[in-house]
Amino acid sequence: MISNRYARDWSTYSQQWEQRYSSAYDYLGDEWNSGGGLWDRDDSYFSMYAERWLRPDQTVLEIGPGGGKWTVRLASKVKRVIVLDVAEEMLDRTRQRCEKLGQTNIEYILGNGQDFQPVADESINFFFSYDVFVHIAPEDSWPYTQEMARVLVPDGVGICHYANDATSQAWDRIEQNNDWYRFGAHTLGQYYYYSPLTLQRMYEHCGLRMLEQHLEAYNCTCVFSKPSISMAPQLESLLKQLISQQANDAEARAAIVTALRSLPGELGQRLDKVLAEAGGEEEYYKRIYYAALIRQIWRGM
Repeated sequence: MISNRYARDWSTYSQQWEQRYSSAYDYLGDEWNSGGGLWDRDDSYFSMYAERWLRPDQTVLEIGPGGGKWTVRLASKVKRVIVLDVAEEMLDRTRQRCEKLGQTNIEYILGNGQDFQPVADESINFFFSYDVFVHIAPEDSWPYTQEMARVLVPDGVGICHYANDATSQAWDRIEQNNDWYRFGAHTLGQYYYYSPLTLQRMYEHCGLRMLEQHLEAYNCTCVFSKPSISMAPQLESLLKQLISQQANDAEARAAIVTALRSLPGELGQRLDKVLAEAGGEEEYYKRIYYAALIRQIWRGM
């Protein structure tokens, strides 16, 4: 089992769940619902944030499946789901739930707590994580966001849910829990808060494009994509390699720098066709479209 605090915390929660909730709920995670019916909140969120992006031929990556409440929904809509969690007990619970429903299009990966390996580069059509990143510290959320950019296909879309600090409800919650979490006294379920602007900057820094942000009380759900015509994902991937330990090797570093030197040429090739079309366009509103396209290619925005 992976030895880090997230794995320890959620393995502990899995064990506590049996005593606290198993008499009332069939599956871990259902206890977090609220509203009139057991599935009301989750069905609504799934419809708003996930279902509209899903297609039958897609491969989906879900991070932190917990008891599998999102996994079973995703698996019924797409070709393949990969679930990754650092807590083996959570993977086991998800597997049991999916197998009971006869869902076999799911791959289970025990994460290493650092990245999304062994998920391949540009192999994921849709990324999904809900009720997970609210509990992940910034120093871990940041490299995971870089991994989202790595694994998504060009024009792939992702949904990720965070705790936001931009509302009065958020500060009510911070005040309520402040003393409980101070000095590392309790870490299980701890929230880490971001402003919507901070999240946008983090995603942009990884070459991703923020499409939507939905604020509700102390929640912020981000909808983002990996732009296919922008150079930003390639640039950020190479810069990540340049400041990684692999670049301590001179030969590897030289290869990275060579790849960086090739980017202006690739940028020029992407711009040439659009510039030629824009130069021949007489209609005003179509030129506005080309201006936006050129901006996205050049600036990644």
